[in-house]
Amino acid sequence: MPEDVMVPAGEYKLVKQFRREQEKRRKKDLPWSKRIFDIDEHTLFGRTAWAWFRIVCFYLVLYSLIMLIVAFWIGIFMLAIIDPNKPRWLKGPPGLSMVPYNTSAITYYTHLMGEVIPIADGIDNFLNKLNDDAVEFFSECNQDDMWGYVSAKPCVFIKLNKVIGFQPETYDTQDDLPKEVPAGLDETLRKYGPTPKIWITCEVARGPQPEINFFPGPYYEASEKMTGVQRVVAVQLSNMPPNSEVTICCKVWARNIPIDEKFQGKGQLKFSMHMLVDTGKKKADPPAEHNSTTQEVVTALVPTTQATLSPENRRGGLRMPPAPPREDDPNDPNSKKLKNKISTEAPSFIF
Repeated sequence: MPEDVMVPAGEYKLVKQFRREQEKRRKKDLPWSKRIFDIDEHTLFGRTAWAWFRIVCFYLVLYSLIMLIVAFWIGIFMLAIIDPNKPRWLKGPPGLSMVPYNTSAITYYTHLMGEVIPIADGIDNFLNKLNDDAVEFFSECNQDDMWGYVSAKPCVFIKLNKVIGFQPETYDTQDDLPKEVPAGLDETLRKYGPTPKIWITCEVARGPQPEINFFPGPYYEASEKMTGVQRVVAVQLSNMPPNSEVTICCKVWARNIPIDEKFQGKGQLKFSMHMLVDTGKKKADPPAEHNSTTQEVVTALVPTTQATLSPENRRGGLRMPPAPPREDDPNDPNSKKLKNKISTEAPSFIF
């Protein structure tokens, strides 16, 4: 028996090696560059092109099915479960805004139509969008067809923004009013109550005191819909002081509309009105110079006599020497004519 076939006598341990273990050992010994891209095996990160194609298609189909299922249930929830006439997301109380400009300052010249007409057009466009004959409804505030911006009675419109589903909790009696309400609101409540209304007050915070009028009144109609003119109050500033800035602060009063003094539009709104008027006064003529005025006064006081105007008196009484005789200019034709005239005329004697 040949020796390579012979098995030694005695106990021995058989070590088994599987193909997978050999494969792992071989990959472990590979350099890092071949682990990323092995050109011999045509693999990228250990996967062939066909393997990458299969796994990408699998995840695309999986996530597409997930998105279709989610979109299906969202559509059912939005269209069938939620009422389209109610808000889909809960919001806070309505805020305030103003027209013609939702800014804190309005400055214009009453005699410049280029500044007044854009303001009036902005108000007309806003009221026409209400679709409630709002222009006719607020016609009392538009006596000059420019919403008072020419006749020193400008109107601003305070709008209570619409929040679907908001149900206001109003102050219906004078005893319900809080302590911080301005003076006169209890009288307003007595006059326009007892139907539920959201009250509005406007006061002058700084500057002169114009007269403040409300159209149709200092309130908003409290209803669940609050559409059209129910959400708008016209505030007219009569007897506006010319060339003076007036700051107005307006607040709304309801139990569930808090007033935040730090933020514009949250229960309160401040704006300034600066009406500039051309007075038409011209600048006065500048005063005459002191020297000319003094000379006129001296001339009026001192008589112009012959002695006063004589050279001796002008020079302190000194006698001036006689002027030298004037030499005739040979080139002057007047001097030659005068000389000929003197020589030809006979001398005249006075007795």
